[in-house]
Amino acid sequence: MNTTIIVRIKKLLALSESSNEYEAKSAMLKAQELLIKHKLSIREVEDCNDLKINVIENKTNITFTKAKWKGRLAYVIAENFGCYSFFRTNRTHTITFMGRDEDVTVCTIVLEYAIDCINSVIKKLRYEYIKDGYSTKGLENDYALGFIEGLNKAFEKQKEANQEWGLVLVKDKAVIDEYNNKEFKGTINTNTKFEGFRDVYYQGIEDGENFSILDRIAEEEKNLELVVSK
Repeated sequence: MNTTIIVRIKKLLALSESSNEYEAKSAMLKAQELLIKHKLSIREVEDCNDLKINVIENKTNITFTKAKWKGRLAYVIAENFGCYSFFRTNRTHTITFMGRDEDVTVCTIVLEYAIDCINSVIKKLRYEYIKDGYSTKGLENDYALGFIEGLNKAFEKQKEANQEWGLVLVKDKAVIDEYNNKEFKGTINTNTKFEGFRDVYYQGIEDGENFSILDRIAEEEKNLELVVSK
C-alpha cells in the first residue's frame, strides 16, 4: 500500500471536517478522487494505523547575521511546504527546518536554490550600479524583499490554481506537536526595512513570481538516485 497516498487521503479526510464549508467540500471531493484512482476504501485508509510520520530537523548550511531576509525567505518556504523554520544561533544564525523528512528535504533544496538565484542577480545589479557610480548599500536587501514578496504571490497563485496544493500541504499533527514541545531560548528579529531601491525591489517581485523550483527538485532527486544506485 502506498503510504504517501494514504497520508494525503488522511489529511484530506481530516480537512473535510473543517468548519469552512467550501474547504470541507473540496477536501472530501479530492479524497474521493484519490480513493477511486488508487482503488482504496475509506475503511482501508482509516484502518491503516501503522503509518509512521518521520519528523526530523535539518540544520542547513545557510547562515546569516545582517542578511535578515534569509530568515524571512526560509519562513515563506517552510509555510508552503508543511514545515517550520527556526534558527540555531552561535555568533551567526543557522536556518533549520522541522517537518516530515521528505518535506524538509524539499524546503532545503528550495531555500538553497532561491538564495543562489538571488545572489546571482544581486551580483549583476551591483556591477551595473558601481559602474555607473552609484552606491549599492541596501541594494541586496531591497531586491531580496521584492523576491520574497513575489515568491509568496507565486505560492498563493499555485494554491488558487490547484486546490490540492493548498489542502495537502497542511502541517501534520505530529509535526505541530513536535514543534510545540520544543523549548526555544529566544526569538530572532528578521524584520528589515526598505532602503529605497524601488526599481530593484520591483525586479525582485517579478523574479520571485517567475521562480521555478520544479526543475531543481527533479535534478536533485535524479542526482540522489544516481548516488544510491552506485
